[in-house]
Amino acid sequence: MIKNSLWKRILFGYIAIVLFMLAMSFYLIFRLNYLNKVTDSIMRADIPFVENGEKLLDSLLEQIRNEKKYIITNDNAFLDLFGQKRREFQERLKYLEESIANREKEPLINQIKELHKKYLSMVSKEIILVGKEEIIPPHTRYEDEKKKTLDQLTEAINKLILTTQTELIKKIGLFQEIGYKSAKISLVIILFAVLFGAFFAYFFTRSICAPVRILKDATERIAHGDLDYRIEVTSNDEIGTLGTAFNQMCNKLKEMDQMKTDFVSNVSHNLKTPLTVIREANDLLLEKIAGPVSDSQVKLLNITKEETLRLTMMINDLLDISRIEAGLMRYNFQYSDIQDIIRKSADEIRFLAESKHIHVQWINGAFIPKILLDRDKIAQVMDNLLSNAIKFTPSGGSITMTLTEVDSKNVPHFFAEQNRLNNVHSFVRVSISDTGIGIPVECHKMIFDKFQQVNNKGKGGMKGTGLGLSIAKHIVLDHGGDIWVENNDGKGSTFHFTLPFRYDYS
Repeated sequence: MIKNSLWKRILFGYIAIVLFMLAMSFYLIFRLNYLNKVTDSIMRADIPFVENGEKLLDSLLEQIRNEKKYIITNDNAFLDLFGQKRREFQERLKYLEESIANREKEPLINQIKELHKKYLSMVSKEIILVGKEEIIPPHTRYEDEKKKTLDQLTEAINKLILTTQTELIKKIGLFQEIGYKSAKISLVIILFAVLFGAFFAYFFTRSICAPVRILKDATERIAHGDLDYRIEVTSNDEIGTLGTAFNQMCNKLKEMDQMKTDFVSNVSHNLKTPLTVIREANDLLLEKIAGPVSDSQVKLLNITKEETLRLTMMINDLLDISRIEAGLMRYNFQYSDIQDIIRKSADEIRFLAESKHIHVQWINGAFIPKILLDRDKIAQVMDNLLSNAIKFTPSGGSITMTLTEVDSKNVPHFFAEQNRLNNVHSFVRVSISDTGIGIPVECHKMIFDKFQQVNNKGKGGMKGTGLGLSIAKHIVLDHGGDIWVENNDGKGSTFHFTLPFRYDYS
């Protein structure tokens, strides 16, 4: 069973984010519900309570005014108004008593009821005397008592209103505080959820992209022929399973490549002996050792000789690449004159070049003393590059060879860094330029792999084994140099290869 699989990580991340969102939602719902209750309490209880308290005070003042007017004028209209305001006062007081949510207000309500009853009792005596048209005798103590009762009643009503207004202000303050705290906590939860989501996305994406990038790089190395490369599997998820499968695929490719190499090596080795016998027998026939040969037979024997030689060269290439891959290629390093090697290679192909009307020239940029190399192997590199140049250069073209000394800093960047460790101060660079059909840029690296050839879409050129440049690359690399190709500004291409020349041990 796969542990720590990708879908579990994704599920965990989404569950965590959803839980954060649910927590924030429930918290907001709880807070909004509480705020709704506070708002409802303010709108349904506190504000109407304050309004009725103020109207209660207005009713009391109207009672006092109408009572005084009646006593002065003995007009029953004022008495009726007094009665109306008294009933209104009692109804509002009853509403306030029923609307009490805070028990602290009950003593005030009871005090207002008692004081109002006392006031009505005192007023009733005056109303009776006025109704009998008797003169109310002045009584200072009575007036003071009545004034005191009204002041106490007014004060109690104002205190009731003030208490309710204080509660209302507290609720409004609480409303604002809860709203601020809710917004702050919600912002913190949202910020935390966003940060968690960002971190989760970053690390999850990194946990996928990093191994995928490793797989991509490994695939490119395998594609470039490094079949010994393996990736390190450090996880047990789907990516780890993919890495394990990739390594198994590489092992299988390595086995198949080894089988192919062994097969090609065995077949090439077994073909070389009979081909040698055929070539020797063909030469004996041409020398008429076995008897006279007609002109038509000589022509056929020459064709057989050429094709046998061509086949022998192909087998030699196959054997060389097999030795190189097996690490069995032997070199005989000696201090040799590379100018002499170039000159002889040019002389060997000059007849073939002249038959195609191709001009071959050599530009010797500087005198180069003898350098350490394998003369035969470098001659093989030269022969391969020159034969390719002739093969892909049309009639009337030209081939130019140059020899120069270059500083290690002027060779390709990667190679310069690589050889700085080897204390190479300068290189000998051999360049072979032609005016042929050229090589597409995307094929500049691929053509040095074995069995790789450029498809020039009918532009001409003969097909070979696709091993020559691969063999040349291995020979040059084994010498501590490098080989590459560039397109010319006009047409054709230029092959360069370098060999170590001067060393700096300081």
